[in-house]
Amino acid sequence: MLEGFRKHSNSFFLIVLIASVATIFGVGPGSQSCSQGSLKVTYAAKVHGRTLSESDFVAAVGMVPRIMRASEENPAVAGAIRQGALDGLIERELLAHEAERLGMRVTEEMVNEEFRNCRFYASVGVGAEPVLGVQSGRVELPPSSCGGVGDRFDFPQFERVARRLFRRTVADLREAMVREMLAQRMRDSVRASVQLSDEDMWRDYQRSHDQMAVRFLRYNLNFYRNLVRDDDAAQVEAWAGQHTDEIQRQWERRRESLRGLRREFRSRHILVKYPEGATDAQKAEVRARAEAIRAQLVAGGDFVRLARLYSDDPGNWREGGMLPWTAVEGSNFDAAFVRAATALQPNGVSPVTETPFGAHIIQLLAFREGDVPEAEAKRDIARTLFRETRGAELAREAARTTLERMRTATNLDEVGTQAHAAALREFFRGEVPGPVTLANNVTLAPVERTDLDAPTLQDSEVFARNGFVVNDVERAEMLTSIAFGLTQESPLVREPVQAGDDWFLMRFKDGSRTVATREEFGRQRQELLSSVNASALAARQRDVLVQYVTHLRQEAEHDGQVRIGNSPRLRAPAPGQEDN
Repeated sequence: MLEGFRKHSNSFFLIVLIASVATIFGVGPGSQSCSQGSLKVTYAAKVHGRTLSESDFVAAVGMVPRIMRASEENPAVAGAIRQGALDGLIERELLAHEAERLGMRVTEEMVNEEFRNCRFYASVGVGAEPVLGVQSGRVELPPSSCGGVGDRFDFPQFERVARRLFRRTVADLREAMVREMLAQRMRDSVRASVQLSDEDMWRDYQRSHDQMAVRFLRYNLNFYRNLVRDDDAAQVEAWAGQHTDEIQRQWERRRESLRGLRREFRSRHILVKYPEGATDAQKAEVRARAEAIRAQLVAGGDFVRLARLYSDDPGNWREGGMLPWTAVEGSNFDAAFVRAATALQPNGVSPVTETPFGAHIIQLLAFREGDVPEAEAKRDIARTLFRETRGAELAREAARTTLERMRTATNLDEVGTQAHAAALREFFRGEVPGPVTLANNVTLAPVERTDLDAPTLQDSEVFARNGFVVNDVERAEMLTSIAFGLTQESPLVREPVQAGDDWFLMRFKDGSRTVATREEFGRQRQELLSSVNASALAARQRDVLVQYVTHLRQEAEHDGQVRIGNSPRLRAPAPGQEDN
């Protein structure tokens, strides 16, 4: 069988020679025709003088999905496959070139041995590996798919496998395998140079075994945005006067979308929902509640307050029932709702209006049509920007007020309760009323709200240095780092801490600290070597390898040793086409 391999290898040199001559003279598959005495040769890339052909790229693109779990049907994944394949070819050549420089060699027999055992290699760009969930290296296929193993190896079947799986002739596949195996040797050498010292292991042990907990309040930006009174024209106008450039930029970006508008209206509403499968009697009770709410509005009640207290619309009760601009004709709103809203004058309140969802009280805010005047558009922009900016200021101010109380308080729970109650009074624009009994024993009661995100004193779970106080914010690791600066002697943060859009107050939780010790580390060292630290070592080895490959490429690009080719194959194929 080995003789068969060598016999075919000799013929492969002739095949490669003929193919090279055919390429030079512009004949054969994939060749470009001569035009006016010039020859245009397309390629995928050139690295240190070696040309990576279109067929190299196509084979690499076809190989990547075989070693990954994600679906190529996702356009983002498909794009990452193509980029990962191209970068993989380039990085393979950089590593192979460096391996040759260091005296590493791969013989024909080494390649034959891999073929006989149905083992192959694939390179994927280090930047694409985490995206695609793959790693460059050895790919093992079932021996039966390659023509058997050892003396039972079926070379003709292997040739068919090479064309079907790898889109290559055996000669091309052999050449690619030499480069892949050299690159893999280089990767293995780089990884082997990285080891975990006792101090490295100790630091990792500390990160996972130093533990604590805190008590904290979170000041949520979205909650405080809804406290902003953007209907205070004087306040908004004063703010706008100090931010004219920002408002102008927003207007210039939006002006085209505010021209030639169909007739639109802006409204807000309070919805009292029908129960599922409501009877006539239940619908009558809903109407009675809605009428009682409307009576409060007519008597001068605050629409925003009443919407937050009583509206059942989950999409906008926080915003006081505010709805987006919508077209009078062709609206997605229920027809009865549109008729009731558009029959009003601005700031008018509708009678109780029923739709299949329940009973509505609607307030019309404005109409617009055609080109929105610049001044009007800028007022709307100013209100939106003012709300964003002022919301962040309110969150920070509330956090600072509570922090001052925490510094002198003897009862932290009482401070948390006061902060929570004050925030709710601001949100509901007053105290939350109790239930009221209407005629016919109908009860009007505020909707129970459990998802307000008002600041609430909470106890964190116990977390380690490599864990999180909370994990649903940007820069969560920064919160953890600050928390570990708190002690029994200095338990409170000095200033509110911003993480993402929100602000946090944290206090060390008494008795929660567990400190890692050298003695315990020593007792667990052997176990750590074979378990936890194995993953830490692998992560560190990967980091070093990524840095090494990145450095190789940056140096080669700086020296002009990497050139991206002109092959049209590098572009994503049109829908319905494939890289065949």
